[in-house]
Amino acid sequence: YGDIVMEKKPQALVLDGRDNVATLLSDAKASDTVLLKGREGTVTAEEDIPFGHKISLRAIRIGEDIMKYGHKIGVATTAIGPGEWVHLHNMTSAVDLTFKKRMES
Repeated sequence: YGDIVMEKKPQALVLDGRDNVATLLSDAKASDTVLLKGREGTVTAEEDIPFGHKISLRAIRIGEDIMKYGHKIGVATTAIGPGEWVHLHNMTSAVDLTFKKRMES
């Protein structure tokens, strides 16, 4: 048994049917199949994505809301493909948007 290595698939958490991203529960490497928790299915990581970060569940258009845990957390600033890392390089945070609006008031 010493030579047998059990490879555990990375997992990501989805809490709401409206979510278009999932939160990684472990690091994912490019081409890893990520098992979804909270809904059936998997998504293939298109790039290395660190633990705690978001992975896209489907294609997201520029200007489309980023939905996590059933809440809008931001807006896509570039087109995002399924399995891509979703972070501040391709989205604007809803927190930043509301802060900016409050500062301009």
